[in-house]
Amino acid sequence: MRRVISLLMSLLMCFSQSVTASAKTVPTSIVQPYYEKANDAKSKLYTNDTTADCESYVRGDSDMVKITATQYLRRQGFLWTWSSYDGAEWTKTTYTNTLAMSNTKTGLSSGKCRVKTVFTLTAKLGDNETITVYSDEKTVD
Repeated sequence: MRRVISLLMSLLMCFSQSVTASAKTVPTSIVQPYYEKANDAKSKLYTNDTTADCESYVRGDSDMVKITATQYLRRQGFLWTWSSYDGAEWTKTTYTNTLAMSNTKTGLSSGKCRVKTVFTLTAKLGDNETITVYSDEKTVD
């Protein structure tokens, strides 16, 4: 039995993805992610019965000329893996330094879900920053 558990743990470690992250301390002693070009980025999820309202927001520096966001509603599956709901992927582009988007998905199955948003910010000189932000997990009954 120990060998089986050891093998499963080894397999999970092999399929884990490493993530590079950085943070900074703000005057209130709260640790928050540090972005090069964005001042604020967030994703929120609100659920009601089998309906999910997905909201995402990013505000970039004043030299941003384009922001593209792709929003994915994801559900938790077998062994804590996450997959996207069919028809629950939305993209929006703006040519200012802020982007806000809101989308709704109905007919959800029971379980845990969350919103994943990938923001790509483009500055005047053409350099990009890509940020991935997750909402808190919500349970659909």
